[in-house]
Amino acid sequence: MNERYSLFRSPSGGVMTSEVGAITGELELHSAIDEDGALRLRVRYAGADEWYTVEGGPYRLHDPRDHEVLHEILVAMVDRPSA
Repeated sequence: MNERYSLFRSPSGGVMTSEVGAITGELELHSAIDEDGALRLRVRYAGADEWYTVEGGPYRLHDPRDHEVLHEILVAMVDRPSA
């Protein structure tokens, strides 16, 4: 399994999770892709133990090599000032 982690500051509305709704503040994104192309996105408060599933999906990549680029795009999209 290929995994990536990144710290970021949430957008003004937070990041919506399946378990607890929106979370805000300093967060960490974890993305993992299985060999079959299934992509899992989880988020947690920076330094916390508990991970939450990012709402949406299921996600599937047709080419697992796209995982690294997609992870960086996701972090860039959520780690930016409000419009």
